Amino acid sequence: MFMLQTLTVLSLTVIFLASVEGKGVQMQRDVQCCMLYSQGKVRTKDVLRFEVQTEGPDCSIQAIILYTKKAVKCADPRDRKVKRLLRKLLQRQRLKNHRTMWLPPRDNLPAMSEVSQKSNLT
Repeated sequence: MFMLQTLTVLSLTVIFLASVEGKGVQMQRDVQCCMLYSQGKVRTKDVLRFEVQTEGPDCSIQAIILYTKKAVKCADPRDRKVKRLLRKLLQRQRLKNHRTMWLPPRDNLPAMSEVSQKSNLT
């Protein structure tokens, strides 16, 4: 009787964990591959980062893995809307890389007016 109860509890635990893990994205546990494409829209501002999944022995489909604020989504790289999303994400990434940080002037450096006065004197 005890063995049957233990087996039942273990079976229910496995079923529960499988259902929780399967929400949102169909991914293999050990390799982290998208097995199916996710449904629904993804806004550019919600995407934190993305990865490109190539087709190979471990992963059966090509996909763009989108890590959003709420979930992980698998997108079809051939889809027109996904291509547009990728262009926007790459543009956002380029803008981020080109930003420079403004630093206040140091006290020991001469002010621009002092430099221009010295150059006028010589």
